[in-house]
Amino acid sequence: MPRIAAIADTRSLSDLLSGLELRGQSWCYSDLGRQAGFSVPPGDAVLFHAVLHGSIRIACASGDVAVLEKGDVAIVLSGEAHALRTSPESEASTHEFLREERAVDIPPTVMLGTVGTVCARVLSGRLRPSWPSEVSRSTLPPMLQLAKAEGGPAAALLQQDALALSGMGAGSAALLTRLASLMLVAGLRAEPGCRRLFAPQRRDPIAQALQLIEGNPSASWTVEKLARSVGMGRSNFAAHFTQSVGRAPMEVVAEHRMEHAAALLRQGRLKIAEISEMAGYSSEAAFSRRFTRHFGLSPSQMRDSVRACENTAEARPLGFYPLLTGRPAEDAAAIGRQRAAGGVSAPGASADRPLDFSHSGYIRLGSRD
Repeated sequence: MPRIAAIADTRSLSDLLSGLELRGQSWCYSDLGRQAGFSVPPGDAVLFHAVLHGSIRIACASGDVAVLEKGDVAIVLSGEAHALRTSPESEASTHEFLREERAVDIPPTVMLGTVGTVCARVLSGRLRPSWPSEVSRSTLPPMLQLAKAEGGPAAALLQQDALALSGMGAGSAALLTRLASLMLVAGLRAEPGCRRLFAPQRRDPIAQALQLIEGNPSASWTVEKLARSVGMGRSNFAAHFTQSVGRAPMEVVAEHRMEHAAALLRQGRLKIAEISEMAGYSSEAAFSRRFTRHFGLSPSQMRDSVRACENTAEARPLGFYPLLTGRPAEDAAAIGRQRAAGGVSAPGASADRPLDFSHSGYIRLGSRD
């Protein structure tokens, strides 16, 4: 292994970057109306999105969020689930065209949202990456954002209408794929420490696999894909992983997917069907069964429980709000009236017993006297 690393260090950056290429002809335009959006499920592909009109908010399952203006490009390298919206509240159902690889000559146009009102136009490509042998996908940035306003070689490829004109006429899908490869190379070349991205130090393959799972639990992982990602054979990897971690690889994948789904549920902004897809499940029923088995309650029950806790947390401080006004006599009377009316009271309080501020939920300020 040290010999391989030494050879990689002698190669020029051009040698490393020249081994990177995108292939495929899956291109389409998406015209989005008001309060519109779409999502892309996880997979092995690299997704390319260029905003030709309006502005778009892109959010990845890993937490990366960016606002793309006209002329900006986002390249999702991680293969994770992500969604594009004209506003944070917009629904984002699965973009059926981008769900799987297709071969087109001229990109078709897909209408999303209100017909007749186009707030944003996005050119998207689903492409197969060819990585240099030295590249570990886990060390690459999950998403590259290329902004025309930032200048440099990448911005030079984003000149006004360059992508829009390239997508017109016969053979445009092939031209767009070549342009996307150029933009990817330019974007990675501009990244700080680019050489380290392409020639990372050799690490423990099991630790690297765990990092891959934690970084993108929604990806369509299999034991074979994980093994290939860390440079091991399937059987050898599975045995070493189970021995080191104490659980099989797919058990760990499922656990991380469940924790990721629970975190999305607690945020309360997505539908269960969307969370299911962002957790790497194509079937909402299969996701719900696995979730219920893991947590002991269904996704909808967890969401209701979180909302109930939030409502209780919002209501509880109201009984003590008068204490913050600086009028002790009025405050005490207000609390007495609320207690008499059956309002919220502190733990340990009752009609014939004063409030007990020695309860562990309180912090005493000042002296006991």
